[in-house]
Amino acid sequence: MKHSRTGRSLPADYLQPLVRALSDPAELQRIRVGELAPVAFQLALYLGVRQDRETAAVLASVYERLARDVTGEARSHLVGDLVHAVAGGATSVLALLPVLQRETDPDLVRRAGLAFALHMAAPADDPLAGPRALRALLDHAEHDAARAGIVGALLALGDQRLAPLLAGAWHALPPGAAAPLLALPRALASRLELDWLLGWLEDAEPATFAAIADSLARLPADGGGRVLELERELPARSDAGEALTVTREWTAHELTLELGERLASLERRAGTPGALASVRAAWGAA
Repeated sequence: MKHSRTGRSLPADYLQPLVRALSDPAELQRIRVGELAPVAFQLALYLGVRQDRETAAVLASVYERLARDVTGEARSHLVGDLVHAVAGGATSVLALLPVLQRETDPDLVRRAGLAFALHMAAPADDPLAGPRALRALLDHAEHDAARAGIVGALLALGDQRLAPLLAGAWHALPPGAAAPLLALPRALASRLELDWLLGWLEDAEPATFAAIADSLARLPADGGGRVLELERELPARSDAGEALTVTREWTAHELTLELGERLASLERRAGTPGALASVRAAWGAA
């Protein structure tokens, strides 16, 4: 699905009539399902430029209906178009807020969260402003999908500098958010995520222990046997590609001894022999 972009010659308040009309719930319900995504796209671009509360409120209502009535495939195209518009400088990262707040697919939230963290304008002396703003959204997220996707985006960045931001973030994840987060696919295995999962496992409730352990067991295979310590260009300078630097690299075998000591401590605390057998096997720490 392609959405037309805003013309540069349009007046700054060109969508105000639509915003005012859609503030009436009856008018919102009159929008056909096939028109919801184009309307949401235009309103999101407008919000990113205008940054006003009235547009934000109307867009929230539009996206809530869109998340309920529009297929996941169509929403995926919409999120892709918004990410492209933000990365290309057509609008600000505020255009992604409805996805981060109202979307019900954690993977789509993660995509929006990555773009939000990468492309939020930041001063030269504060490169982590985008990830920090994304982390702040976690504390105000209402939906499990949003919580899962926001944490998933921070982990997917993989930047080791984010470790203090992510410390203890599992406390903001109810079971309904923990499960979809742990099920998200990975593009790489970062030292950031490895240490975070171990920390969560050491602090885990019994109800989530097995799922965290399973995710930890999958990590080396997801990374092709490599664990990377990364630093990203933040904020990203363009949509031409994400610049990242591998500052250190390990094979799973090289981490065996270090992990073995922590896993042994975890098993003693769990009091269940073999509770981490799959993790040990995956990391060669059996």
